[in-house]
Amino acid sequence: MDLQPTDLQELLRSNAEDVLAREAPADRVRQMEASGEPDAELWSTLVDLGWTGLAIDEEHGGQGGSLLDLAVIIEQLCRNAVLSPFVPTALAALVVQRHGDEALRADLLPRIAEGATVAIALAEGRGEMHDLATTGEDGAVSGEKRFVEYARSTDLHLVAASRNGASGLAIVPTSAEGVSIEQDLASIGKTPQAIVAYDGARADAWIEGEAAVEDLRRLGSALASLESYAHAQRALDMTVDYVQTRVQFGRPIGSFQAVQMRLADLATRVQASNFLVHELLWHFGEGSEDPEQIAVVKAVTAQTVAQVTQDCHLLHGGIGFITEYDLYFHTIRGKEASLRFGGAGEALRTVANALLD
Repeated sequence: MDLQPTDLQELLRSNAEDVLAREAPADRVRQMEASGEPDAELWSTLVDLGWTGLAIDEEHGGQGGSLLDLAVIIEQLCRNAVLSPFVPTALAALVVQRHGDEALRADLLPRIAEGATVAIALAEGRGEMHDLATTGEDGAVSGEKRFVEYARSTDLHLVAASRNGASGLAIVPTSAEGVSIEQDLASIGKTPQAIVAYDGARADAWIEGEAAVEDLRRLGSALASLESYAHAQRALDMTVDYVQTRVQFGRPIGSFQAVQMRLADLATRVQASNFLVHELLWHFGEGSEDPEQIAVVKAVTAQTVAQVTQDCHLLHGGIGFITEYDLYFHTIRGKEASLRFGGAGEALRTVANALLD
């Protein structure tokens, strides 16, 4: 296993940094937050760059890239705090590519590469995340899903449901009759979320099997861990820069040993998250991922982003606690990522149950 960036990944990172610095400055991100919707013009730019097809096989209109290639783009989107359906759409494409039949792959993957967007509809009510009350009998999906990100603005919903007693995933057009947004939800990270009701909504396609649903959860958890790491890294980078310029008692505060020791501790945690996340994504690419490893990475990254952003605010002092300062983006987005597909507590329970079995 070699986690050193390839030449392609270095090129992707450089290009993404340049494009997002130009196309997604902080004031534009704040406009996205205020509107409660992703930026259609920015999405068009991402499509034109080929990013939406990066991890899709070439035979289905994509670039044939790896999960680690895709991770480069996701990390840069996080570093710029962009509100975009890129991650749920990429997650849907990965699951379809791994579990869909050839007809579905040939139909849906080229559409995603060309810019179609997908929302993930998984969580239900107040029950456990793994409970599925939503049904997909006779191709008609009925039930209620909560915390559906970008539910209004996406073209399709990937809905976890049961059919004939077996779990699976339904592809439901957002515009289908029987799909309704019951309630918009306020989220800590400002990502548009909603409760969605499906009342006999016709599905375009069905992916059979619990394996597909479980893979959606596991891949989703891994990508959420990547987002948590990326926000922690960006918060740390901002703080390292700040303490070198903030002067107190006639010298930069970064010259004080207490500040240096705190930053060294944070850097150690962030670097550990970096390695764990990219190792996990490599295992996914090799088909050798382990459920306990996924849970460990989720627990570590979720706890790390919370601790790192908290300490970064403390080191910034008063300026770190105002929403006009960009550190705020990574605190709220990082917290949201840490809770996506289950928080640290649920991940730790998974690890403990595995040890006790």
